[in-house]
Amino acid sequence: MEPLLMPLVVGTAGHIDHGKTTLVRALTGQDTDRLPEEKARGITIDLGFAHMVLPSGRPLAFIDVPGHERFVRNMVAGVHGMDAVMLVVAADEGIMPQTEEHLAILRLLGVNRGLSVITKADLVEPELLDIVQELVREAVRGTFLEAAPLVVVDAVSGRGLTALVDALDAVVRDTVPRDADGPARLPIDRVFTVKGFGTVVTGTLVRGRVTPDETLELVPSGRMVRVRGLQVHNRPTDVARAGQRVAANLVGVTRDEVQRGQVLASPGTLTGVEVAAVELSLLPNSPPLEDKARVHVHAGTAEAVGRIYLFDRHELLPGEAAYAEVRLERMLVLERRDRFLVRSYSPVFTIGGGVVVEVGIHHRKSEPQLLERLQRLNRGDDAVLVMDYVSRSVWPSDLAELSSLTHQSMERVRSLIERQRALVLIGDRYAWGRAQLDTWTAKAQTLVMDYTRQRPIKPGMPIDELKAAVASEWPLKVFHAVLQHEPWVVDREWVRLNPDPPSWSDAEYRDVERVYEAVRQGGFRPPSYQEIQDTLQLTRQRFDDVMEHLIRHQRVHRLEDGVVLADVVYEWGRQQVIDAIRRSGPLTTAELKETLGISRRYAVLFLELLDRDHVTRRVGERRELLL
Repeated sequence: MEPLLMPLVVGTAGHIDHGKTTLVRALTGQDTDRLPEEKARGITIDLGFAHMVLPSGRPLAFIDVPGHERFVRNMVAGVHGMDAVMLVVAADEGIMPQTEEHLAILRLLGVNRGLSVITKADLVEPELLDIVQELVREAVRGTFLEAAPLVVVDAVSGRGLTALVDALDAVVRDTVPRDADGPARLPIDRVFTVKGFGTVVTGTLVRGRVTPDETLELVPSGRMVRVRGLQVHNRPTDVARAGQRVAANLVGVTRDEVQRGQVLASPGTLTGVEVAAVELSLLPNSPPLEDKARVHVHAGTAEAVGRIYLFDRHELLPGEAAYAEVRLERMLVLERRDRFLVRSYSPVFTIGGGVVVEVGIHHRKSEPQLLERLQRLNRGDDAVLVMDYVSRSVWPSDLAELSSLTHQSMERVRSLIERQRALVLIGDRYAWGRAQLDTWTAKAQTLVMDYTRQRPIKPGMPIDELKAAVASEWPLKVFHAVLQHEPWVVDREWVRLNPDPPSWSDAEYRDVERVYEAVRQGGFRPPSYQEIQDTLQLTRQRFDDVMEHLIRHQRVHRLEDGVVLADVVYEWGRQQVIDAIRRSGPLTTAELKETLGISRRYAVLFLELLDRDHVTRRVGERRELLL
């Protein structure tokens, strides 16, 4: 069963020079310091990556983060991909400022599994080592690491490494794998060029799967790219799954067009936003945060400057939580339930973080029941989100779009909509706010009623004419949604409001019979349309509607060149042709013309009509019966 050995990612955390990189190298044999500056200065500046296989057989990737306060932004970019963490504390220094800040960042960004590691154990006396262990236990009290293993190691001598590997295996054994079935989401943390291959990006695939030749969207730019090839743990692969460290070779984009913070995603599933409603928590040692304060916001591998607008207070105090709106100065890729971090604008240090409740919708503090609505959303009440999204939209909302928005199946979304009295489910694809749909439906009803009133002989308004009347205002999906909504009656190509066709007045009955009689009396030499219209003194619109009605009900048969025959004349001529061919066999047009006693022009037109009606068939110069 695949999830049992799904790959996981463990990150490091801790103060500078506490041995994080040395520890990862001792575990994996791989040096995560790749930059020349890192090697020259002996400190980690940016994220580093390594991998190993645990005794259980589970693949494990490491993200090694910088410990210097100047590079916290790089450290934060790596946290989103961590399933668990090793909090590293040097035995010869103990708990330091970045130890505490990194621990706070981990908590704020939702990391909830891991272990504590005391390194450089051979550099201190046993008594001091005992004291450091107590200090670490005190530092993690009340956090997710309180009941986690505490392992003492020395990476140089190898002391404790076997125990650490066993502890890692135990920690990740019960870790819930990431969602490999949802749409792909890969926040980019590195971009580089490989000669002969082009642009390569790396990141932790936090959701979904990616395969070679797949088309993905680079968000928020919207650029479509193709995955030429994939590597996991430096080996080519046919599929990358959620939880793996992935390198993707991209086609359709240059190195300069990609940067850390962007996201590779299944097309149409993510978007960049400049505003989000959030639940924000301040750290206990943070200074108060004033309304409209400017801050640095970190989410995934990205960072942007923005302002915090508190909904229900003018100031957020240390240790408090509140709902707020974040307005960003540049787009970030955010989804509901994403974790984010907030750092003060200047000087820069971590002050808090929280969870995204809603994205892309600007709120005013005066909105009725705003806090109640955000609380419901934060509790996972997707009905609120669906109802709000659909009711705010002028156009029908696609169920697939709502499914992506809520991370629910389309069946679940459909069920949520059906339970909302303010929403309407239209067919299998769309949902609409009832109020908006009623507004558009009322407009269409007016058009149909006016048309029916002016042209009562017709069985309704032609659907194509109704579509043309609203085409400049409505997208096609709006038209189809309105047409599916009650109380329409669709009768082939006609639409009307009542089950039965419109009732006629005496004048309309009279006009129908007058036109029919004029056609009947003309026999095989009927008067032209214009002659009938002028003789009966009908408007062109009334005459056209009457003639269309007679043809539709087969009281009149249309020939080519605007010639029509009454039904009795048609039936007489049809029978004459049938009888003549039965007597004599196939006959020419000239012979049938003599039989009918009409001109060649009318004979040709009539015989072509019989061909179309599958009464006769032309074979060479003659016609034979098909009956």
